[in-house]
Amino acid sequence: MKFLPILMALALVFGVSAASSQENSSSQSDFNKSIDELTADEVLRLVRYSYTLYDKDFTGNLRLGLTKKVPFLMSLKPESIRFIFDNPAQVIYLDTRNSSFALFEGTGGEELKPVPSSKYAARIRETDVTYDDLSMRFLYWPNAKIVKLDRVKQRDCWVVRIRNPDGQGAYATVDVWIDKGSGGMLKMIGYNNSGRPVRRFEVLHGKKFGDIWMVDEMRIETLDPGSGRISSSTRMQIKSAVN
Repeated sequence: MKFLPILMALALVFGVSAASSQENSSSQSDFNKSIDELTADEVLRLVRYSYTLYDKDFTGNLRLGLTKKVPFLMSLKPESIRFIFDNPAQVIYLDTRNSSFALFEGTGGEELKPVPSSKYAARIRETDVTYDDLSMRFLYWPNAKIVKLDRVKQRDCWVVRIRNPDGQGAYATVDVWIDKGSGGMLKMIGYNNSGRPVRRFEVLHGKKFGDIWMVDEMRIETLDPGSGRISSSTRMQIKSAVN
């Protein structure tokens, strides 16, 4: 079974990649290796390789607490993933045509512009989802290491640790739990410069939309770096496919 996760999910889409031909060629050679032969960088390459070629739109919600609900449209295209919000109009556009995963934004119907690095850690619509989370920049940081094997929801996972090479955004280090069976990201914890956890993602549920298996609910938690306690929590939910 392959999962088509969101976040991006923030996204994390699992299928056939629309990345550069060099990335695709390298990733296909990785599939010929046994699990034990893969390096951490090759594991992350397989995750990147699994970004989608599906051409499909989905409706969803960001739910914060019991009362706040932010509807959105997620549009999966061969070259991009778009998150579209109303009231006010806002488009967040992730370019998946190459390995940089450039992030753009347009508000009020204006032209899309690159999201500046100073905004990477900013929350989207006052939820626990940030621009850094949507772009998944950490999947492209170099010198990743497999630090251990673990189990999440009865699935065997690699735990891959990646350190931030440029110091931009909220995370100095990220640990990613990657399902050894599907290549899907099941969990992520982001740490600040002091090594304290500040955000945690975890897949809660998946279901089939037509012929696509994908994550339809993910929990994103903001953690207090001092106590480690949850300060706020957002559910990212995919509700239905748009015909």
